[in-house]
Amino acid sequence: PPAQHFHSFYLSVSRLKWWLLTLGFPNDPGGTRVAVRVGREAKALDLIPLPNLINGASTPSSPRNPFSSNSIPPPPLFMTEIFNKLEHTIRDRFRGAKDFLTGHAPETNVPWHNWAGNQRCTPAKTFHPRTVDDLKGIVKMAKDEGRGIRCVAEGHSWSSISNTNGYLVNVTEMDDVVVQRSDTHGWTVTAGSGATLSKLDETLKAHNPPLTLVSATVLDNVRVGGIVATGSHGATTWSRTIPEQVVSMIIVTADGEEHEFSDEIDLVEMSAARVNLGLLGIIYTVTFRVQPMYHLRMIDFFPPITSWLNAATLKEIVNRSEAVEVFYWPFNSGDLTATHDKLWVKQWVRTEDPVTQSQDFLRAERIGQQLSVSFSDKLYEFLPTHPSATPHLCRLLFEAGLKSADNVLLAPDAIHYQHGIDGIPCWDLEFAFKVNEDFSNVVEGVSMIIDKVYQNAKKNKFPFNLTAEFRLCKSSQAFLSSAYDTDPDAIYCFLEVLAIKGTGGFDTFSAELGDAWMKQFGARPHWAKMWEHVPGVHARLRTQPGNADRFAKFDTVRRKYDPKGMFFGNPSLKAVLLGEKLPSGFNSKAVAGFKR
Repeated sequence: PPAQHFHSFYLSVSRLKWWLLTLGFPNDPGGTRVAVRVGREAKALDLIPLPNLINGASTPSSPRNPFSSNSIPPPPLFMTEIFNKLEHTIRDRFRGAKDFLTGHAPETNVPWHNWAGNQRCTPAKTFHPRTVDDLKGIVKMAKDEGRGIRCVAEGHSWSSISNTNGYLVNVTEMDDVVVQRSDTHGWTVTAGSGATLSKLDETLKAHNPPLTLVSATVLDNVRVGGIVATGSHGATTWSRTIPEQVVSMIIVTADGEEHEFSDEIDLVEMSAARVNLGLLGIIYTVTFRVQPMYHLRMIDFFPPITSWLNAATLKEIVNRSEAVEVFYWPFNSGDLTATHDKLWVKQWVRTEDPVTQSQDFLRAERIGQQLSVSFSDKLYEFLPTHPSATPHLCRLLFEAGLKSADNVLLAPDAIHYQHGIDGIPCWDLEFAFKVNEDFSNVVEGVSMIIDKVYQNAKKNKFPFNLTAEFRLCKSSQAFLSSAYDTDPDAIYCFLEVLAIKGTGGFDTFSAELGDAWMKQFGARPHWAKMWEHVPGVHARLRTQPGNADRFAKFDTVRRKYDPKGMFFGNPSLKAVLLGEKLPSGFNSKAVAGFKR
């Protein structure tokens, strides 16, 4: 476009929203600049000269690496400020107009579904609160009308625990983030339950001094309330689960009032609140312990299964790493046996070495990841209707999309290493179990997956077509955590299998694995993933050693804050935590989201 020409357009890729603002500047040789913004929250816009990205040079006469830290000139400050203010103004005016027209009224009988589309319900009313007073009003209304309440955020849970025909509270507009320092915990960050991890990351990066969460999920567009309430494990091994980083929570309970939970106020109640599944009330804010920013060396390599997947090798790499994640793509050698298959191993190690990839490079890389995932999704959509193509397509995508690497990144950039993966709708079963002394049960659990893949392939059945992966994480003292253990140094393996949504036979394939892991290792489900279709899982969880006792401790706290069960209407959770019978006609596969 000619100089000084202004054009803006919006491009939605999957569920992430990318805004590309094309601007013209008289002093820009290419006549245009590109500003990229990720997510729904406001950010400072980094303006990247488009010719640099395309041609690798700022001008034709001065070629240089377009992604080096000194190759991108800083954006004009006044333009950054103008666009930030413009964006805030548009969003605030839109909200104001909506509130004027509707009185911030809830939606009535509007169907809801989760991200994967396997869970659906039609709440009587759906609310989008922004303040604590909104929450109090919702609870009062529910009490007056005799309605139950469940909460949702980004909808990245596969289980039925958010479903309701009562009130559904979507917390995503409660997304304020504030950094503070206390004598007890040092640096902390308090976030509204609807804040995304990306917003926390950006706030902490911009702070002086720069700070970071110790661990987080790979996805950075998920919301604080969801990952804490469901006990998400996070990426790093030695920091323990994400809820263990929480030092305080404020929850609006069934009396319509705010209640703060912390170890200092009441250790037992905080052990219930850290992983509460939304059963204590509506989470208003969560306060995390944070630490000074640090660097992680992220190494990707692809060893053969036959030589690498053994207990000694696994234990050795875990003990010298900040974190390890291991993936298995089925049929990645092209054979119908695992003999020549490889694993994808990601290793993170703390380092004082300087960062090797600039923020500008990472922004551009994320655009590439989004586009790559969008392309892969189109190929994966082919598999549920053409399962015999699974070996060929899995090998193609494994070889085309992955490569060895060794880079140093800021900790949050290393943890959120992949963007756009939620652009592939899939099914996901995940269980956790305690790792034994020599790590042999981890190898056994992974081998069960691989063996089952090729047993099915011999019958020309392909119920598994995406990936299996596992992480290792220290235990939690939260009563409902999948990694609960009285030993704070115990390590738990979180092992999962994923398949493209609609893949025939995955319901049976995954249920058999969950069943085997429960029998062999005493495994427990990740509450946010698929688990309700595993045979007898509700009753079996109550009979596992120690579970009934910790469930009772949790329920004592729950009854104190929700004596009439306003937040406790989910039949699966009632069956597990209270031992109640499942309703007549309860179809476990249908509840899990598979077709009847």
